[in-house]
Formats: sequence, C-alpha cells, structure tokens
Amino acid sequence: MTRRLAVVAALALACGTDNQPAVTTGPGVTSVAHTTSGSDSTTTSTSTTTSTSGAEDSAAASSSGSASTFDMAPPPDLGDPTPAGCKGKIDFVFAISPLFTMAPEQEKLIASLPGFMETIATDFADFDPHVISINADGEWHGDLCESPDWCLNKGHCGANAMDYECGKYVDQIGPCDRTRGAGILFNAGGYAYNKPCDLYGGNRYIIAGQPDPVEAFKCIAQVGISGSDPPLADSLVEAVSPELNGPEGCNAGFLRPDALLVFVLIMDFEDTESWLSPKKVRDAVVAAKGGDEDSIVALAFLAPLLVGDPIPGCNYNEPPGPMHLQDVIELFPYHDSGDMCAAEYATFFNGAAASLVREACNSFIPQ
Repeated sequence: MTRRLAVVAALALACGTDNQPAVTTGPGVTSVAHTTSGSDSTTTSTSTTTSTSGAEDSAAASSSGSASTFDMAPPPDLGDPTPAGCKGKIDFVFAISPLFTMAPEQEKLIASLPGFMETIATDFADFDPHVISINADGEWHGDLCESPDWCLNKGHCGANAMDYECGKYVDQIGPCDRTRGAGILFNAGGYAYNKPCDLYGGNRYIIAGQPDPVEAFKCIAQVGISGSDPPLADSLVEAVSPELNGPEGCNAGFLRPDALLVFVLIMDFEDTESWLSPKKVRDAVVAAKGGDEDSIVALAFLAPLLVGDPIPGCNYNEPPGPMHLQDVIELFPYHDSGDMCAAEYATFFNGAAASLVREACNSFIPQ
C-alpha cells in the first residue's frame, strides 16, 4: 500500500468502520500489509555485544520480557559495580509512532519493557529511572473522538475505542497535551489506553516510587493508532530541549545532567516528516546532554529488509532507500536497532540494548 493510500485508510481503521482491512495480526488488532522504502539492514551496532540468538536464548529472553512487573524501588544493596559517574540514574525517552499500523508493535513494546528494566536494575545498587513517552505529532487524538463523526453524534469513539468516555475528561486537556515532544498523560483513540495517566510525583513521566509502574508505562506508551504521520526525529529533539525541560516546560525536571539518556524510536514507516537532518538531530541531543556523546544510548525499532516471505501485517524496507531514523542513531557511539517485525522485542532489549546501557555507563562520568 502506498503512503498516500495508507494515510487515507488511517481514519477508517483508527476509530473502526464497517469496511476495515482484513489482515489480522493479533487478537483484536487489524492492520494492513504494505511497503515502504528504506536503506541498510537495521541490525548494525557499534557495540561489541550482539543480541542473543538460538531457540533457547530467545525463549529465555522472551520469558524475561513477559514479566508482569518491574521494581521501581531500589534493589538490595549489593555494592556499586559501576564507576562514580553512573549509578543507575537513567532517563528513558520513548518516541512511538501513532500511525494506524502500530497496534501490534505497541503491544510487543509494553510486554518487553518490564524485563528490560529489571535486567538493567540488577546492575545498579540504586536504580533511579525517569521514563517518558512523548507526543510525536503535536496532537491530542481525543479530538477525533470528540468530533461530530463520533462522540457528538454516535456517543462513542468507534469499534476500536469503545472504552473512551465521551466528554468526561475534555476539560483536563491543556497546551502540553498538544505539544510535540511533551510527555503524554492521556492517550486517546483507536487501540489507545483511553484514560488519563495518574503518575506519581505529578510529572508527565514516571519516576521511582510509581505504584504499579507496568500499568503506568502501558498508560503512557499505548499511544494508539489515531495519529498523523509523525516527525519522529524532530519530536525527540523537542523532548530534550531546554524549553520543554526548563522549570516552566511540559517536561520540567525530566532530563537530568548526571543521568544517562536512553532514547528509543519506534516506527514502521520511513520518517519523511522530520525537517532536521540526522546530524542536526544528533547535535541537538548531544547539546542537551552538555556536549557529552558518551552519555547517550540511541535505540530504534525500524522496518526490516524483506528476506523471504513477508509476514502479514508487517511493513518492509523494500527496495532499500533512505532511512532517516537509522541514519540518526548511527551518529551516536552507542547505538543499535531492532526488527519491527520480530515476534517479540524482549530478546533485543534484554540482550544488545541492556549491554549498550552497561557499556555507556562505564564511559559516562557526569561533569
């Protein structure tokens, strides 16, 4: 399916119609198989650690990634295995595409995060994370639900958002809910969480001490499929900007100068909407971290090259062409990318990604 036709189809699928595409990729999830352009394979890394392979390793990683909880409280004090600079203070940024093809990928991300966090936490005597899921398109998708097409005339938001409560929370929506790069507190629309997130500390991001952090992450990361084609790389730059992280910004206090920054880009289309070049994206993110590129780990899940038979519902990089997000992450010393079409994301997160975090912590000494 071409991008033009895909975007035309997005509104119909996002809120549910009588004429939806028929390729089912999971329980209650319908998506469309189509093709996008891209470049090289998305598995290159500068790290010396690679993702585990083989049936036993994959099964083990899957088991870890499917854990039902992760502990945001400090684990037992077993001694500090890291140098003075990195003591488990890590800021995680998740930039997730809200396009209509993304419901299965969001499910896999949410299922894999608990194991990822637990894997990292075991390395630190005092694990202190910040976790934010950012607005990638500058919209609040509940506006679609509240439109005459749905809530005003039908009393609901379509077959894929029946849990959205029309009119109940509209008065809680403010400028930050429509600000690109701001932390998300209310995902609405098709396959979204469809309830406001109650985050400990009153921030637009999760901090240590969050009750039921798994459910909190699901709330902020289940962005749904009612959004526009996002400028994902540009939204990352906005998320870490001084404007949004300053005392009056939407993400006030999120980015800490003495914390490792780990960002994760998740998108199954090529990013054609970002204006900033890969170098400008890299320079802006490094500047936000005081010029220290060793304080950043760049991760991404991207559309893979088509090898063999396609998986129904997956988007592929065929034929190879420009891949903006791949070019972005490769400019950072610590980077790796995973396969959007993988059956699960735990193997990547618990293997290569966790190893990169450890490696970066060994190099990062806050000034």
